[in-house]
Amino acid sequence: MSREEKWEVYRELDEELHQQGDADSDPQLHDAETVSAINELLEARLAQTARPWEEVRARLQQRFDAWKEDRRKSA
Repeated sequence: MSREEKWEVYRELDEELHQQGDADSDPQLHDAETVSAINELLEARLAQTARPWEEVRARLQQRFDAWKEDRRKSA
C-alpha cells in the first residue's frame, strides 16, 4: 500500500470515528499513554515506508529509461 493510500485510510478511519460520536468525549483520545503509543506506531510506519531521495530518483530514472526503450522499440 502506498503512503498516499495509507493516509487515505487513516483519514477515512478518523472521519468514521468522529462521525460515530463526539471525539472529545472519548477519554482514550486524551490519554497520554495512548497518544504516545499512536505516535510511536505512526513514526515506525513512516520509517518503514520512507526512502532516501537518491533511491527514489534512481528507481524513477530506471522506470523512465525502460519506458523510453519500450517506446523506441515500438516506433
